[in-house]
Amino acid sequence: MASYRLRHFAKFVKPTTVTASTLSCSAHRTFASKSSQRTKLEGKVAVVTGGGAGIGYAIAKQFLKEGMCAVTIVDCDKGRAQKNVQKLADEFGEDKILFMEADVGNSKQMDLAFKNTVFHYDTIDIIINNAGIMDDTHWETQIKTNLHGSVIGTLLGMQYMAKSSSGEGGIIVNVGSVISIMPSCGFPIYTMTQFGIAGFTNALGSSNLYDRTGVKVFGYCPGLTDTKLLKDVSTVCINDNFAKEFQEEIDGCVLQKPESVAKGLVGILEEAKPGSIWVVENNTKPYEIKFPNVADVKNKKIDYQ
Repeated sequence: MASYRLRHFAKFVKPTTVTASTLSCSAHRTFASKSSQRTKLEGKVAVVTGGGAGIGYAIAKQFLKEGMCAVTIVDCDKGRAQKNVQKLADEFGEDKILFMEADVGNSKQMDLAFKNTVFHYDTIDIIINNAGIMDDTHWETQIKTNLHGSVIGTLLGMQYMAKSSSGEGGIIVNVGSVISIMPSCGFPIYTMTQFGIAGFTNALGSSNLYDRTGVKVFGYCPGLTDTKLLKDVSTVCINDNFAKEFQEEIDGCVLQKPESVAKGLVGILEEAKPGSIWVVENNTKPYEIKFPNVADVKNKKIDYQ
């Protein structure tokens, strides 16, 4: 068994003593609060879904580079994730990494991942709902992973971090894609899930949720990125006609690096407002997309003829 405490849905047991990793994070928080060199992530604990590879892995690594106390990586593909998680453990320390094999569309498995994070590190400060798939041929699994995963991760995040639930507040980032704001004719079902993520996130920001809970939820939508998601897309489109349309859509586009996506997210963690939606593409800085609000629509006369 890997030394970074690989967990396979082990039964959660309420701790009776302070674990070494919990003590480490508590001590780090105390030290960081007194340091004038403190970064925004020092002493923090994050949960990153889909963190075994691609954008999720890049985010987890960037968090640790920025001084984060610990990261729990949640991924359903143990074989893919194990090697990368061990790399993080070797580079940043075994006590800073916890891996949980879980299906983000399964609330019980995700709750266990959150419980184990609190068990080891005493708290959760940031949740990155990043896990997602792009496969219109297996659309039921796609909807469950992309939509259910975002909803489950957000609701559990509220349960564990909200001040109204004895938490200390925090940040939830729902990761979609540029297709969250710009539909893809080649992937209509994937488009639906991405629009759902953006709409769900934006709606949470339009309410008084942040005032009640102290938990900020915002959306992060990477453009075309060099990950497994874009490999062999012809096999995951509904048919060859849809695959051709998607290829025409992306011809001439530049694939950005996952590392650029990760750095961009760190840069806006504090700046982003509740419910805001941000796009990052072409290895440049993220920018915010503005959605109309109800008041704006009410104040405008719209001619539907």
